[in-house]
Amino acid sequence: LLLALLGGAAGVLVAQWGGVVLRSELLRDSAGAGVVADPRSLLFAGIAALLTGLGTGLAPILQTGRADLTQDLKAGARDGAVHRSRLRSGLLVFKGALSVVLLVGAGLFVRSLQHVKQVRMGYDPDSVLVVDLRMRGVHLDSAHAVALRRQLLAAAQGIPGVVHVSRQVTMPFWSTWNEDLHVAGIDSVDRLGEFDLNAVSAEYFLTMGTRLLRGRPVTDQDAGGAPRVMVVSQSMASALWPGRDPLGACVRVGGDTVPCTTVVGVAEDIKSRSLGDEPAFFYYVSAEQFNPDAGGLFVRVRNARGARETVRRALQPLMPGPSYVTVTPIADAVSAETQSWRLGATLFTVFGFLALVLAAIGLYSVIAYNVARRTHEMGVRVALGAGVRDLMRLVLTEGAALAGAGVVLGTVIALVVGRWVAPLLFQESPRDPAVFVFVAVTLLAVALVASLAPARRAGRVDPMQALRSE
Repeated sequence: LLLALLGGAAGVLVAQWGGVVLRSELLRDSAGAGVVADPRSLLFAGIAALLTGLGTGLAPILQTGRADLTQDLKAGARDGAVHRSRLRSGLLVFKGALSVVLLVGAGLFVRSLQHVKQVRMGYDPDSVLVVDLRMRGVHLDSAHAVALRRQLLAAAQGIPGVVHVSRQVTMPFWSTWNEDLHVAGIDSVDRLGEFDLNAVSAEYFLTMGTRLLRGRPVTDQDAGGAPRVMVVSQSMASALWPGRDPLGACVRVGGDTVPCTTVVGVAEDIKSRSLGDEPAFFYYVSAEQFNPDAGGLFVRVRNARGARETVRRALQPLMPGPSYVTVTPIADAVSAETQSWRLGATLFTVFGFLALVLAAIGLYSVIAYNVARRTHEMGVRVALGAGVRDLMRLVLTEGAALAGAGVVLGTVIALVVGRWVAPLLFQESPRDPAVFVFVAVTLLAVALVASLAPARRAGRVDPMQALRSE
């Protein structure tokens, strides 16, 4: 009980420190209290330590109570030790299996995170800032709202370090905007899926880093009195005009009686709702033509983190009354979308590493204990001609056998629970053979290293002393 309670107290301190690191790195919006300040966490830790102490203390007592003293005295200490080591070996195999399950989970989430990082977003989140206007009760008529946004656009273009600036009304993963679309020859465009839009200005594609595949972008000439234009994503073009050239096509945005909006360009697909493989139906219209008195800015800078406060201070004086601007890197939105995989990879890796360390310590302890109890046997083997390599091979084989049993059991468990983990992964199979092989080799290698010291000790047994020991 004393050891368990001391371990529980140490675990609480580690959890307190780990929680601070976890919130600062992966859960920045979390305001949860620390473990030390949470009575439920302390109660759980105390109960877990208490049950652990009782369980590990009672097991040997109960095992001793069932012992056949007459048979043990006749068999001697060596046979009794072998009989009593079965429980230790079983627990060690289970610990190895747990390590395998956690390390497989870590490998699957790390691979998922790698796949996520390789996804082409359709824009460059690391270099773009989002400027949102918070009016805070300030009500402007349409003319003043339009003038304010034009002033902000011009001011942002003059900030040192700013490369390109564009208007916007929506932001990937944070906000969407839909309108009814009507295309000749299609009864219901809505049945094909969700079509999101963004109202932008000139330099939008340069600002975001989105590639224009065909045609032209929205320009300054696409003002309020000019014919309406739009740029569509590649998936949208394929869905509405399969096998045809979409440039010049007529789309009625907002109703079937409104004037045509002409398709003037095709851009690459972007990720705006999720990182999955679903079609990216997205299109871009001129902010001056569709929504001149709403929205904020996209600002492309050379250093998104460093320029954040610079952009805010330069634009804030233009805001009327108590209204203000907020400046946020698009990378924050993307980071929030990938948070589940980063969190899974981090936690599984940490817990898998801890379980691997515990398995290595447990294996070393059991093998070392068995070697100490089998000193007499080792002396007999040496007396009968066994060499140092033979004794070391005997001990290393025992360690490899225990680790191998843990690998087999853990692999079976990981394969069974894989179907429940599959929905949490990204473009990764829960039965990835590369992950399973890597984990198995890692555990076997750790087992051999942990068994090496007891094996060397067995190889140095003095046969004269060993034969006298009992």
